[in-house]
Amino acid sequence: MFRTFPVLVMLLLIGCKNSSAIRQEPISGRRPNIILITSDQQRKGALGAYGNDLIQTIHLDALAADGIVFDRAYTPHPTCTPSRSSMLTGQYASSHGAYTIGTSLPSDALKVTDLLVEHGYETYAVGKMHFTPVSTEGAFESLPNIMDEVFWRQFDGPYFGFQHNQLLNRHTTESLSCREHYGIWLKEKGLTETDLGRYFNNQYIGRWELPRELHPSVFVSEKTCSFIKDHRELRGEKPFFMWVSFQDPHNPHVVPKPYDTLVNPLEVEYKKYRQGEFDDKPPIYQELYDNGSRKIHFSDGIGVPNASPAHPDKEETWRKSIAIHHGMVQLMDEEIGKVIAYLKAEDLYDNTIIIFTTDHGDYLGNHGFRGKGFPSYEEVYNIPFIVKNQNQMNQGQRSSALLGTLDISPTLLDMADIEVPSEMEGISQKALFEGTTDKIRSAFIIENRAVADGFYQKMIVSDMHKMVYYYRQTYGELYDLSNDPDQYYNLWNDRTYSELKRNMLYQLYEKIVTEDQMEGSQFAIPELLRMLDKQIDEEGPVQKRTSFS
Repeated sequence: MFRTFPVLVMLLLIGCKNSSAIRQEPISGRRPNIILITSDQQRKGALGAYGNDLIQTIHLDALAADGIVFDRAYTPHPTCTPSRSSMLTGQYASSHGAYTIGTSLPSDALKVTDLLVEHGYETYAVGKMHFTPVSTEGAFESLPNIMDEVFWRQFDGPYFGFQHNQLLNRHTTESLSCREHYGIWLKEKGLTETDLGRYFNNQYIGRWELPRELHPSVFVSEKTCSFIKDHRELRGEKPFFMWVSFQDPHNPHVVPKPYDTLVNPLEVEYKKYRQGEFDDKPPIYQELYDNGSRKIHFSDGIGVPNASPAHPDKEETWRKSIAIHHGMVQLMDEEIGKVIAYLKAEDLYDNTIIIFTTDHGDYLGNHGFRGKGFPSYEEVYNIPFIVKNQNQMNQGQRSSALLGTLDISPTLLDMADIEVPSEMEGISQKALFEGTTDKIRSAFIIENRAVADGFYQKMIVSDMHKMVYYYRQTYGELYDLSNDPDQYYNLWNDRTYSELKRNMLYQLYEKIVTEDQMEGSQFAIPELLRMLDKQIDEEGPVQKRTSFS
């Protein structure tokens, strides 16, 4: 698998916990610091480490050279809140409860941050977290609280187990994205309310007139370095966990000059919709493409977080979005470089585990869609994942092993010599990261419950195949990813693949994701579909969705 690569009560509640390179050894006697760096809605292929030559991502590429690049990493959920909550909890949304955007991670959820604090770590959050709605009046990161500058000037934590926080939310030019700690920082840099209204004006695509030095990615890198500095001065050798979360390259696709023109839109990879592409797909593909997510039959009246149509008659727009997406990534990479340089200057780099990934990808016009969520193409689900171990152990490797962001929390606990709770559904990848095995998972399961009722999609991905099950439907999807990575040929109804479909349905039902769990299925396909339906019925009621995001 490896190959060489050249409001206060709310805050108190949220803070509560639920009662072949040469292998090098870890730095003796010192527990590792841990930094999790995430982007927002990033396409895997926008990095040099994954073959991109349109932009320069020299800092993430250098991190990749010091670590391991994973080609088969997956998100457990294709939207922000459930995906991010799964990173924090090591659980699927069906367990932690935040099943879609517009829901909240419960304050008593199992959290890796609480466990790390219990075992002597200091915890920090910088940037976009999105564990709660940002459009629900009265929620912590929504109106009116985000406008309370007195509160944000004094708030440091706790927040979902993070003892220290510097937060922002939403995306680029959205009118409310310049609030919380980021808004305070902007005003400390000299901006006025008039300036904020001018720069954060809901512009959707193109050049952002905001000066580069005031960009949210600069805020994130600056506050991260400040936290590291303060930690060394106040807490010395105490280990820390820091989640560094950039809000780019999520749309609106805007970026300051010169990043808006780094890439020629005519040179980007764009896989436009093919006439008849959905003929062998479930009918909701065509429905979504024709009508959009707000008019889809299972809409809850708030707005379904599925992809939006990207018809090829607007190819110029989609190409421009892809080009600016890349420019946003390069700017972010430069800011990540500042954090890595500071770690090295403070002699912390060797003793720090660094993971870079994203919450989910973006269709960016491919297959006639943009954004995230349903449908099931790899552009959203297969994500970037780079790991640098303590003391650069097992560096310069590339792996095709299956894993996902669900595995982050159990892996970090394991690498910090902390017992992994049985309630965590992710699997520790410590042995994979350290090079003592080349494979742990045989499959990865993905959940997508976009709304409370009416739509539930589950997937299981193996080394070669992807199968998609739909709640209370007889249709589905099955693809041979080794020969059809773009998922043009649905094999669900091909009798040649009936046995494979039956076995994958059984794996999905029994949650069989490692080789030692493998066993054959004695159930027929119709019975397995009924069993999966019943399994979802037994999940019980879910929390009410309160806003779109």
